[in-house]
This record gives sequence, C-alpha cells and structure tokens, in this order.
Amino acid sequence: MKRIAFRLGFTVALLGVAGLGALMTLDSFNQFDEVKSSFAGSCQPVTGIPGPEDLQIDPATRTAFISSYDRREGEGRGGIYAISIDDPLSAEWRDRTGGVPEAFEPLGLYFYRDAQFRRLFVANGAAKSVELYDVLDSGDLVHRETFKERRLTSPNDVVAVGPRDFYVTNDFRTGRDSLLARVDFLTRARSGRLLQFNGMAWKVAAEDLRFANGVAASNDGRRVYVAETAGGALKIYDRDPASGHLNLAETVPMGVAVDNINVDRTGTLWIGAHPKPLILPLYEKNPSIKAPSLVIRYDDMPGVLGKPAEVYANDGAEISASTAAARLGSTLLIGALFEKKFLICQLPG
Repeated sequence: MKRIAFRLGFTVALLGVAGLGALMTLDSFNQFDEVKSSFAGSCQPVTGIPGPEDLQIDPATRTAFISSYDRREGEGRGGIYAISIDDPLSAEWRDRTGGVPEAFEPLGLYFYRDAQFRRLFVANGAAKSVELYDVLDSGDLVHRETFKERRLTSPNDVVAVGPRDFYVTNDFRTGRDSLLARVDFLTRARSGRLLQFNGMAWKVAAEDLRFANGVAASNDGRRVYVAETAGGALKIYDRDPASGHLNLAETVPMGVAVDNINVDRTGTLWIGAHPKPLILPLYEKNPSIKAPSLVIRYDDMPGVLGKPAEVYANDGAEISASTAAARLGSTLLIGALFEKKFLICQLPG
C-alpha cells in the first residue's frame, strides 16, 4: 500500500512539474499577455492575395513585390505579385513568375538593384532553394537560376549583397514542419543558421541561432541583421564587404517573436512580429482564432544600443499574424502569414 501511495504521489508530482513547466513556457512566449490595438495612422486592406508573407519595395517604380502561398490549403503553387503602391487595384493581378519553378512555396524576398541589374531573390520552401529572377520593366519576372546546398534544409529569408551574392536563413536544420523543429522552438534550441553564397561557393556565415527567420542588410552593406523568432531577439553583425565575413556586434532583445526585416532608404529597420507566437498553429487550423500582430521600428546606430519602438499593434481583428512591414515615405505595407489580404497604411505626421 505504501508503495502504491508512493507511486501515486510521485506521478502527481511529475504531472505537477510538467504542468508548471508548460505554464512557464507559455508565459515566456507571452501567451497570457493582452495585446491592445494601437496605431496613430490609418490602414486600408487590399484583399485577394493569399498568404502575403513578405514584401519588398522598389522605390524607383513604387512597386511592391509580394510573396504569396495559401498555407491553409497547403496544395498548389505559390506566386509573386507586383503591386503599384499608389494604386494597388490598377495592376493585373497575376503571378509574375511565369510558372517557374514548378514547385514553388515562396517565403522571404529581396529586391536587388544596381546600375546594371534589377533582380528578385526568393526563398523557396518547396525546393529548399533560393530562386533568382530578373525583373522586367513590366514587373514580370524571368527565372535565371536556382541555388541549392545540402545544408540549406529549411530556407526562410534571403538578402542579396551583389547580383549573385546573398545570405539566406535556415530556420531549423530538421525543417520547420518537423516534430523536432516544434520541440526546438519551444526549447529555443540554437539549431538555426545563416548561410552565404558569394557567387562561387557556400559557407556558414553564422550559427547557433534560435529559429533564424528574417534577414536584411544595411544600405552600405556593412551590417547584417537576423531575426531570432524563438529567441525574441535581433542579431546585428558587422560585415566585411570584401570577404562577406560576419562578426556578431550586438544582440538586441525584442521581447516578441520577430519575423521578416526590411530596411528603408534612411536605414531604419521595419520588423513584422508575433506577440503571441504559440497561437499560430491554432489560428492556422481555425481562422476564427485571431493571432495578434505587431510592427516594430528599430534605428541601428553602431556603438549605441537602440530601443525597439512599437509602431503598429493589433489584436488580430484588422490583420492576424503579421510577418512583414515595408516603408516608403509615409506609406507602410504590412503582410501576414495566413490572411488573404495585406494592409496599406499611412503613417502619422
């Protein structure tokens, strides 16, 4: 009888410890926090594009390139849209990739422009690759090249520092949809990497990242930024333009699950974020369960630890599960993971 009582007591104790651990995990990911809607500007939804996960702006033509994939359906092919910022409903709404490649689940994008090239780099989850397109004046995309590497098992976002030179995040080594990846996220395992292709060869540029998500570079190419979604932090690296080598300069706590990063023409970072990331799997299966959204502004000043500023917050009613924000002048675009719309917002002042 004593042995049975001991076993029962031990089992209850284990369950209590497990329950306490679960509560602590939920609390550490802000699951019990209240998200209040707040924005000093105004927003209008633009509907019709499923899963607009990332946005890139060409300032010269005032065109937004938007990655699209219907993640709730989970079948079919994704696409890239080119939308006029000034008149988003005026353009012909269609995939601009010409159906190439056939297996295509676009995530992060990067628009690259220099004196000779206009190109779009795309992280393709379906092929575990980076796709490279030439951008025509019409906004159509001509596929040029597919980049693959055995260590690129789960590409998430990409930033180019040359016409064939880029960094790409690999969020989890096992792939973001694996069971182990879910465990890694909850435990904040450092299994993410940043890979570099320098035009000739691949290398690991940074590792030990807690879900390596968005990546961006400063306008002069001397800083590289990586969003740690599970770590709730922004990694800032000093970059040697000649070699592409990165040295960690700062780790900025963000307090939320940061996603894609865009850098505007002034050098300010605009970051889409998830205040309560653990609600995303529930929201994916049930659209009535809203996932709150957040947009963060961060001014990077080397040598000075900046302070993240909340620009846009929403309880999920206006837009759920925001993943990206891009600014041009007074206009702010906000994308989302599962919505069939994005927002065009006017910033205050």
